[in-house]
Amino acid sequence: MDNNTISAFHITKRKADILKLNTSKLYKWHIPKELRDDPIQKGDIVLVDAAGTQSKVLVMDVFREDFEETNRRYKKVVAVIERAPEPKQPIN
Repeated sequence: MDNNTISAFHITKRKADILKLNTSKLYKWHIPKELRDDPIQKGDIVLVDAAGTQSKVLVMDVFREDFEETNRRYKKVVAVIERAPEPKQPIN
């Protein structure tokens, strides 16, 4: 089963590797089928449709949500801007 929904915070400012987030509300977006081949993961930065414009958001969670059960529709993810860095493996 494909994950088809993300929850994310809006990025308000970015300097080098430091992100400033608007954490007042966690929003949700729909992942279109064409973006599900290369799965979006926590920590990715994606471009989404938001309030008549497009906005960059930081993905906090990726999950499956069935429209038939929730009866909710979300705006869509447009593109993946930046992938989360791979976690460093601990050295034993």
